[in-house]
Amino acid sequence: MPTIRQVARYAQVSVGTVSHVLNGSPLVKEETRQRVLAAIEALDYHPTAAARSLSTQRTNTIGMIRSEIRPQGNRIETDPMVLELIDGITSEAINSSIGLTFWAIPAGQREMALYKRLVTSRQIDGLILFALREQDPRVTYLREQGFPFVIFGRLEAEDEKNWIDVDGAAGIEAAVKHLADLGHRRIAYISPPHEQYLTRLRWQGFVNGMRDAGLLIDDALLYEGDFSEKSGQLGTHYFLDQPQPPTAIFCNNDRMAFGAMRAIQARGLVVGEDVSVIGFDDLPLARYSNPPLTTISQSTHAIGRSLFNLLVSLINQEPIDALGGTLVKPELIIRHSTGKPSKHFARY
Repeated sequence: MPTIRQVARYAQVSVGTVSHVLNGSPLVKEETRQRVLAAIEALDYHPTAAARSLSTQRTNTIGMIRSEIRPQGNRIETDPMVLELIDGITSEAINSSIGLTFWAIPAGQREMALYKRLVTSRQIDGLILFALREQDPRVTYLREQGFPFVIFGRLEAEDEKNWIDVDGAAGIEAAVKHLADLGHRRIAYISPPHEQYLTRLRWQGFVNGMRDAGLLIDDALLYEGDFSEKSGQLGTHYFLDQPQPPTAIFCNNDRMAFGAMRAIQARGLVVGEDVSVIGFDDLPLARYSNPPLTTISQSTHAIGRSLFNLLVSLINQEPIDALGGTLVKPELIIRHSTGKPSKHFARY
């Protein structure tokens, strides 16, 4: 494999000149640049990431950190939505010279220590954040440091463009309308954790949807989940124990919806007939669940690709207005977990 020194000898220039050409420096004369490029082509030279980083002060690596708000004991559960997001990011990174590294850590002091270590040591060139929290300390710290980052989520500051989000409120409004059109009047709601910023946005979508359908929100049919299947099960058992149980349950992710369906089936009830269930995410498993899950698709894979390109542009100090600050419209995918309310289901 040829080295940068061999290229320099072939082109009869210094190693520094070859480095300047590789990094697009305007200090090199055009005639010299062409000679170096010809040498690179003749020797089939491919600069290593390590060599490039010496001159650019970049690692050619971006990072993702999954901060778990409520880990189950000391263990952080695998989230298929996060895996889908990473797959989208990887699909773009694989065609570039940029690597991707990933951490999962509980929120708190250890989390912020990790951020500070990565930023101060410059182990990565930028970060992709998701699952924004109210008054998120990660965002505050990265802003203070002037460190490049993008967010899968929404920032309150209207002048910032380093985010891409799904219009979850619009998706939930569509879900409520679907249930109301089927004839449902008692609709239960399993929310995300209250710490997350999206919880407030999605709740407004539920409120708007119920209002537009002329339906009242019953406090007995509200339950705070944590995105786990277990919380979907517990919430659904709580609803079904009410004197007037719901005929439909909206869950704020597919994992909670899978848990809700298992709880319904454990009671000898039929999902989509006795109780309808809607999720959010449209995980690949949603189409193969029993029954296939009606859910809101948020195109996580495509968003991952867009986040990668947004962060690279930010790192390169390129304009990002056309890429960031974007609300992606979700799509309601109707399958067999929703249907008209049963005339015979009152309690069971």
